[in-house]
Amino acid sequence: MYSLIDQRRFGAGCLINQPEVFPSRAEMLDNGSIGHVQLMVIPQSDQDFHKNIEPFETHKGKIRIHAPHHFQQVNPCDPDLFSSGIEDINRHIETAMYQTFEAADRTGSETIVIHAGRYRHGDKEEAIARFHTFLDQYPDPRYVLESLPDLQRGPVYLGTTPDELKILGAGTIKGYCPDFPHLWCTASVRGIPYQDLLKGMAALGMKFSHLSGSPGPDSDRQHLLFDDPNNKFSLGLIRSFLTEHNNLELSLEFAVDDPAVILRQVSIGSEC
Repeated sequence: MYSLIDQRRFGAGCLINQPEVFPSRAEMLDNGSIGHVQLMVIPQSDQDFHKNIEPFETHKGKIRIHAPHHFQQVNPCDPDLFSSGIEDINRHIETAMYQTFEAADRTGSETIVIHAGRYRHGDKEEAIARFHTFLDQYPDPRYVLESLPDLQRGPVYLGTTPDELKILGAGTIKGYCPDFPHLWCTASVRGIPYQDLLKGMAALGMKFSHLSGSPGPDSDRQHLLFDDPNNKFSLGLIRSFLTEHNNLELSLEFAVDDPAVILRQVSIGSEC
């Protein structure tokens, strides 16, 4: 075994409403175990937002912002789909996006990862139009549009292939974020060669990327650890691609806070 990928290309995640987790991430940044932290913005009261963003400002330039998505009831291509319990979904989205912009400003992030979202079956053209309306309402040059998975259950994800992402970008989005297991799920469902999807993402202009394990497209429980026994996504599928695109940052997306677990995943990901 030998190190193929510089571990400083990897990043670990953190939620803005859990700033107590950030010191462990900051330590990894300081000792060079990782190169960035992806900060997920969770819509909250202005008071809580201003308090919680402060710790992340200490590592300005090392933070990459991820905008809220449908789990936080921000679903640009079909806003009402995930509006349950929200009195005014438009106001909720407005608050979420302005907090996202401020978080990027205050942390020096040149990246704001966004999702187009999920839509009801049969409404694809309307969903694309609604996403374009969202871009008009909340323009920002830092947007990086993420590839979403084609799963076999639930509302349809929008932006699952390079062709869809290009249409969604509409000439206004200049950077894209391949989520490698998401693309693998799409390739599996649609019978598209995985390497063709990777080439398509490279042609769009990649500015960031996401990496984790995956059980495949028949489960909503994505973002597994690499060594999870249910992970079916092989890192070998992307080795040559990552070697060719050796400046592409790799943000690890795992639902864990334990730094020892994160470091073990960095070790697995950086070896072959």
